[in-house]
Order: sequence, then structure tokens, then C-alpha cells
Amino acid sequence: MDTPNPTFPSDSIDTPNTTFPSDSIDTPNTTFPSDSIDTPNTTFPSDSMDTFNTTFPSDSMHSLASTSTSTSTAVSDTRHDLRGLLLDLQSAVDLVEPGPTANCVNVVRSRVLECALRTFSRRAFNPQQQLDVVFVDSCGSGEGSVDTGGPTREFLRLLMQELLDSKYFVGPQNSKSLALDSLGLSRGTYKVLGMIMSVCLVHGGVGPRVFTALRLYSQLSGIPAPPVNIREIYDPELHDQLDKIQRAETIAETHTAMLEASNSLHMLGALCKVSNLDERQDLVNAALTFYLEGRMEMPLKQLKEGLETLGVLNAIMEHSSIMEELFCGGPPTLSAASLLDLFAVNYSQRGTNRRALEEVAVAHWRDWIIEVEDGDAEVEVDGGDTMKVTLQNVLVFASGASAIPVFGFKESPNITFLHETTNGNRRMFPEANTCTITLKLPIGHEYKEFCQFMTSGIIQSPTFGVA
Repeated sequence: MDTPNPTFPSDSIDTPNTTFPSDSIDTPNTTFPSDSIDTPNTTFPSDSMDTFNTTFPSDSMHSLASTSTSTSTAVSDTRHDLRGLLLDLQSAVDLVEPGPTANCVNVVRSRVLECALRTFSRRAFNPQQQLDVVFVDSCGSGEGSVDTGGPTREFLRLLMQELLDSKYFVGPQNSKSLALDSLGLSRGTYKVLGMIMSVCLVHGGVGPRVFTALRLYSQLSGIPAPPVNIREIYDPELHDQLDKIQRAETIAETHTAMLEASNSLHMLGALCKVSNLDERQDLVNAALTFYLEGRMEMPLKQLKEGLETLGVLNAIMEHSSIMEELFCGGPPTLSAASLLDLFAVNYSQRGTNRRALEEVAVAHWRDWIIEVEDGDAEVEVDGGDTMKVTLQNVLVFASGASAIPVFGFKESPNITFLHETTNGNRRMFPEANTCTITLKLPIGHEYKEFCQFMTSGIIQSPTFGVA
């Protein structure tokens, strides 16, 4: 989707807001979920790595090197298995022919999850065919007429992010558990949420990555979960009540704490007679088990039904150690090296003036990306504060995705150059086509100017690769 570069006033570089606008498609929230292909999960199946004794004989240097090679191979094999598994799931989806009208997703950036729930709840919606994503502006018209990849990538990224931040999940950003919403349960919303996750994962390689491995992922995969722990309670009032009962050192203190928590214990079916400290702990364990597992049984059942879409639940249960990365692996990192390797440069013919300008711009681009990775690419804003651009910002600007999918991009990311002028003026800010993943670099600048235009242009970018 190509969109023209607007003309910025001369003072526009120093006045971006310090908060990324929530409705900006190319300027995401500073917390990035990521699905980077370059950062495998550090948890491996127990049988996937060679083990060795920590005591080495004097001639063991060759053996140690061999073991290190074996470990690296295990990491690579696990990554290859995950990519192959996802590609196998994706083979059931027609990503070539346009999907039915029911697969059209009309998106308002401030209500991404709401728009997705309407679309995925349609009776004619078909997850085995591609989505047609249209981001709707405030006037009700769509941004571009054809979704050839960029809008879908951006939509899936924003959708997963908003889903995990919704009322249907609870917990810190890096450890999410399923939350109970009774109205959503009565409407079957959890099943739709499972379908959304399946589509995000299979269509775009976007996984939650922040599920609690000890509880929620264990429940999905069928792996026995560990004993319940009071630290898993995110309701502060209930946590403090149960903690007070658990810490009571006498029966009298226990009864006092139970009286204070009587309403909560009654709702959990755990208000009972306690005559010794062992029974006190049994009461706490019973309350924790019902709160974390018993009352969540039906939401979890609905979520699993939704995850059956496109065979995702079956893959989780049969290959739990491989799929765990996409559900619990945590936000992966994106390196400068992987980003530089991702883009191929489309140069002009050697010996031309254009080629000379392009080579300077590429040298600037490579040095600037290193500055971005080091956290040194920043622009001054109002009040003397600064705002930094990240590698994720750069990738979102160019592709709509904040991380490289596990199965890679089907397009070949490339770099071109802004030789053309607008009204006789050189185009100073970077541009991009997120559908073809084409990053367009400005030319003819000294390094300091180039960095300034790249940084402020990406930070101020309102939508779809336009600076």
C-alpha cells in the first residue's frame, strides 16, 4: 500500500508527542510484543539436547567442543521444527485467493478487539481463507483498497496486543492468566478469543508469548500443573485475605482472619470449620484451587474450543514443548544484524550519479540502525525531553509487524531510494510500502541530517509507512 509523503513544516521534527498515538498504525506502543525469528525460546524439550558431565578429563577439549556443537544443533532443530509445524498448519489456509465478504475486517484503531470480535463471530466467517483488512479513518473511508499483506500484519499485531490487555486476561505484561468475565462466558466470547489466537498464529505467526507456563499453558497442553500458589492471585483483596489466613500462627488468629475474609470464602465455597493449623492450610489450598482452576473451567473449555480452529489446539497438545515458545516464550529481541540482513538493496546501475547517492545512503542506514540498537537514535521533543526510536519501530514502519514471523515473510523485504522530488523539493523523510515491505530511504543528506530525518520521520509516522 503506497501512500505519498506529506510535507512537514520545518519545526515538525522537534514537536512529536512523547506518547505514541494509539491510533497510529506505524507508531506502536513502546511495549512490543515480538515474534522474532532470531531469538529462540530458552526452554527446550528434555530430549532435545545432549547432556554431559560437568567433570572433564584432561583430554576433553575436543569432547566439549563437540557437545557445544550438539547444543547449537538442538537449538536450530527446535527452531526448524517450530517453523515446519506452523507451515504445516498454514498449508490448510488459502492465502492466495480473496476470502469471502464475511472475512472483511473493518478496523477502527481505538477498538481493534471489538472490530475483530464482530468479524470472527459472523456465521460465514472462514478462518481457512485470507482476511481482507481495511483500517477505517475518522471519515469512514478505508485507507487503501487492497490488502496485500501490510494491513493484515498490522492488524494481527495490534489485535494480539489489545487482546492480552483486555478484561479477559489478568496479570503482569510478561505473565498473563485467563480472567473470568461472566457476561463474556454467557455469550461464548472465550471461544471467539481462541479462534482469534489461532488465526493470528497461523495466518501471521503472531502468538501471545506471555501466557503463564505453570498454569494457563499447562491447562491448554494437558501437562500436569504444579500445586496452586497464592502468588498466582492477582486480586489484591483476596490475595491479602488468604495470605493473612495462611500466615496465622494460632487458631485464634486463623479464626479472626477467616472472619474478615468470610464473604470471599463463602463465594469460593471454602467457608468451613477449622480446628487446627493443618486444616487452615487445607482451607487456603481449597480456596486457591477453586479460584485458579474450578471457576475457570468453563472459560478454559470455550477457549480450547476456539483454539481447535486450524488445528492449533491439537498442535499444542501433541507438540507442547515446541509450541510453548509462541505462548510463553516472552517477547523476543530484534537485533540490528537481523534487521540489516532482512532487507535487500535495490541499487541503480554502477557508475551513475544515482548509484553514488544510494551507496552513501545505505552506509548511513547501516550506521543508524546500529545507533538504534544502542538506544542512541532519539529526537528532542517539547520540554527538552527526548524520544527514542527502536528496532521494532523500524520494522513496524516498513512491514506492519513488530517482529520477524517464525516462518518468515512471504514477501522479500527490500530498500529503494527517494530520488523523486515533491514540487521541486527533495523528500526528506523515509517512506514505506508495508504490503511489499519496501523501505524507501532519503538521499543527499549528511549523516547527522539523515539520522534526524529517519528518527523523527518514523516516530511521527501516522500510518502505513508514511513519515
